[in-house]
Amino acid sequence: MLEIAFWGLVGLVLIGPLFMNIVGPFIVWRTQKIPTIVQFELVSDDDFFERCTEGVPYFDEQMIDAGFMVVGNSSLHDSHTDTYFRVYWHEHLKLAGTVVGISATNQPDLTYCEFSQKFADGRWLNVLNGNRPEAYPPLPIKQSFQFPEVLVVEQLLSLHAQLRQRLKGDLQPVDYQAEQGFAEITAFLREESDALLAKGLVKPDIDEDGKRSLTLYGAFVMTWRSVWPGRAIVAAFKRREARRAVARG
Repeated sequence: MLEIAFWGLVGLVLIGPLFMNIVGPFIVWRTQKIPTIVQFELVSDDDFFERCTEGVPYFDEQMIDAGFMVVGNSSLHDSHTDTYFRVYWHEHLKLAGTVVGISATNQPDLTYCEFSQKFADGRWLNVLNGNRPEAYPPLPIKQSFQFPEVLVVEQLLSLHAQLRQRLKGDLQPVDYQAEQGFAEITAFLREESDALLAKGLVKPDIDEDGKRSLTLYGAFVMTWRSVWPGRAIVAAFKRREARRAVARG
């Protein structure tokens, strides 16, 4: 009887992950699309802070103290996720910053800070403290490093500076035209979508909402990276990669 109870418990524990890894990709394939052509609408400060996650003001205050100017606020929405983000620019460092708050169905809120810098080679260097791995696999247009344990903006800035010195050397960063608002982000999302297309993860057609549908292969890849055990494996790998990158510097 105990053996039956034990295996029954094991079955209950495994049925969720098995369902998400086997059936989940087909649901994602049918329902999720990738933003490709995005027209961002500005969100006022009052509306932004009313709707964003609770952790956003904590990072916002630190960003201002670190010398960043606010470019603006906006949002992205899909069937199960609301994302509100605030974009910053540091003129002296030629560095863009973003504070992101994500509210998703059946998941705890996620708030993180990210620093992004584009260089003359056309690639981005991103450093963030989000604790969830990206659903997208590595892409040739960017290098991304996660430090979820770092909750102080100045420390995250220091890590970005170390990685820039080691990985980019004398390459010059591309200036950001703050007066153009979200134009650079719009261009990046298109470039990112094209990179996913080159990997066979999305279909070439863009619908009337400016989105591309996932291929079945893309749905399996992104689902595996987003649910257990794939998410745990990817998160552990990304953290080890980030620590090694800093240590080598």
